[in-house]
Amino acid sequence: MDDPRADPKRAAVLREAYAAFTSYGYKRTTMDDIARACGMSRPALYLLYDNKADIFRACMQAMMADMRLGIVASFRGDANVTDKVKAALFEGIVRHYRDIADTPHGAELFDIKYDFAADLFRDWVAAMEEEIAAGLENAAAHGAVDLGRSGLSAERVASLLVDGAEGMKMRMATADDFTARLSDLVDLIIGPLST
Repeated sequence: MDDPRADPKRAAVLREAYAAFTSYGYKRTTMDDIARACGMSRPALYLLYDNKADIFRACMQAMMADMRLGIVASFRGDANVTDKVKAALFEGIVRHYRDIADTPHGAELFDIKYDFAADLFRDWVAAMEEEIAAGLENAAAHGAVDLGRSGLSAERVASLLVDGAEGMKMRMATADDFTARLSDLVDLIIGPLST
């Protein structure tokens, strides 16, 4: 997939559309609003994107690309593997969750995944699991974690972490509560595997 942010016009559309979606809500934002915010005509906007749903999806795909980079960066450095996994889950879930939840229309934007973006949610979860598993495999190759103690593959451990985090996210009243519980989950799963 081409990165729409590489094209300055598409990057401006994504930036302004995200601002509009979070400020006014997805339903109230129009193609006209986005075009005006970008300083272009509505017909010019239609040359870049077919409709508002396409723009929303492109925004989420750009966020997913950033999320992947954030998770990969989380596994670099000298921190212990438990802290790296916490940082990875923060990048994969908490940072973007807070960014959207703290906006006036965050709840509406989260609900959109059920309307027409369920595949993007599944892709997001799969991307998190893939990057966390790669980080765990690398940590195991360098002796920082012993996955053999669990009898589970890096992919399975990553999947359990993400599933647990997603379940907690649904139950926690605030992002701070969620972050604290997420830390506990990582300590419980990764701590005993650390060497």
